[in-house]
Amino acid sequence: MKAFKAFFTGVAVFAVSFMLFCNADAKTFPIGALFPMTGPQAYYGRVMSRGALIGVDHVNAAGGVEGYKLRLVITDFKNVDVMLALSGVQKMSIIDKIPCVLTSFSAITLGAQPACAAKHILMLNGGAYSPKLANKPYLYTIKLSQNQMVPPMLRYFWDMDIRRLGIIHIADPAGEVPVETLVKPLWAKMGGTIVAAEPHQPGLTDYTPHLEKIKAGNPDAIYDISTGQDQAFIVKGAREMGMNVPITVPDWNDDFQAVAGKTSENVYVPGDHFDRERSDPLTQDFVRDYETKWKESPDIFAANYYDAVRNILPELIRRVVKKGGNPLNGEEIEKAIWSDPSFKTVYGGNVRFNQDGSSNKPMMIFKLIDGKKTAHKQVTFE
Repeated sequence: MKAFKAFFTGVAVFAVSFMLFCNADAKTFPIGALFPMTGPQAYYGRVMSRGALIGVDHVNAAGGVEGYKLRLVITDFKNVDVMLALSGVQKMSIIDKIPCVLTSFSAITLGAQPACAAKHILMLNGGAYSPKLANKPYLYTIKLSQNQMVPPMLRYFWDMDIRRLGIIHIADPAGEVPVETLVKPLWAKMGGTIVAAEPHQPGLTDYTPHLEKIKAGNPDAIYDISTGQDQAFIVKGAREMGMNVPITVPDWNDDFQAVAGKTSENVYVPGDHFDRERSDPLTQDFVRDYETKWKESPDIFAANYYDAVRNILPELIRRVVKKGGNPLNGEEIEKAIWSDPSFKTVYGGNVRFNQDGSSNKPMMIFKLIDGKKTAHKQVTFE
């Protein structure tokens, strides 16, 4: 009899523990992430994940959202390996049952989008900028795209009396598409000349063969659409070859500056304008806690993924729950965007999604002065 009671008590304890486990699991909101945590693009994975994790911390410290605690599940796609990303989506959808994934890099995002759409997984992109990302089901971008950045940068170059343009770009959709659909036709329409257009593989440190062809055309400026430290090595290589003309790159940070050193002068960076000094409490809370935890200052990528986790997803969860729906259902989460496509942002005010999945945000053309991105010209969109 005592043995039976002990057995029954053990079963009861197990059952209660199992129910508590299941209940805890049911009240977790898993967020997938496709980031390059290792390899030549690891800088981006570091800052993207850190921004997202601060968002998780802030939401959970406030008690979660509608009874759910957030949990970040990261897939490392290393050196922009699409197959690793697809395997990650498969695993995260089956094992972790993610309703949403944070995505980055154009090749990765475009490669994973069909699978995510088929599985009704909402994709929030804060890093990729290819024009091909627009009008894709379940894909929403909170990073300015090349469609938005290229025209103002070309106009800025034109106003500098630049007429002969050399182009170098990464040989994937992030570089090829904007060059072929934006840079070349827009520059030709303005009356300018393309002296050379050089595609390159990512992760190189010596771009001499590509830059020699550009130099032979005697350009007034160079338009670079590359990723990671490739940009810094291209700038450095061009300067070492005697090309001191203006160069525009998509991004710049302290890691790149360490490579380029003093060669980074006369370099321009069009892009999202995240002002870390804003007095907005939302901005200051993010900057303070990010710097305290990670011992570095947040950039636009950290800010974008913080926004996704702290300001966009919680609002979508609230909207779904308010209607009596299931926020773990990606289809319901995606539909909730359109009850009001405007969301708070650490950039100040609101970020608003457009029908094609892009978003409207502040844009600035920065100039590198003494190795620092310095606000140079504000761009306004009509």
